[in-house]
Amino acid sequence: MCHAKEWFSFTKHLVSATLLQGDLFPQHHKMFPDSALDTTVEAYPSLDKARLKTELSLIYSNEEFQSCCGALALFQVLMENNLQDTFTETVSLLNILITTPMTTSESERCFSTLKSLKTFLRNTMAKDRLNALAMLSIEKKLTRDIPDFNTSVIEKFATQKDRRAKFLYK
Repeated sequence: MCHAKEWFSFTKHLVSATLLQGDLFPQHHKMFPDSALDTTVEAYPSLDKARLKTELSLIYSNEEFQSCCGALALFQVLMENNLQDTFTETVSLLNILITTPMTTSESERCFSTLKSLKTFLRNTMAKDRLNALAMLSIEKKLTRDIPDFNTSVIEKFATQKDRRAKFLYK
């Protein structure tokens, strides 16, 4: 029981995510979330608390940032407008939150995908091909957003070298 409690005791990163939740910015502008900031700095001691508070106060008060719906959207706005030197602590926190999974289900899903791929193709491929297929399967949403992705992959494959089967009809 002690191990289970210890295993699930680290939830401070979840509190940190509320600092950068776009729909809470107007509420945070009226009353700054000091307890969430304290928890965040306790979880990530490399962050400068005073500077982070100042940067977050500016973000909460600016209407352009209030339209951001999450950490990734806020990160993209900061990068597109070259504000990473101005909001250094916020960018550091965003980097941490974007790269750290909120739950273990995301990583478990990746391993599940890899297991099913491996079972399906069973040692008939090189490591590079397995990695590429795993990334394509894991990032399905990203590949769906690329226009004509399947067509371009097939054309590239067909033109790489001569094959027994003809993939391109002329």
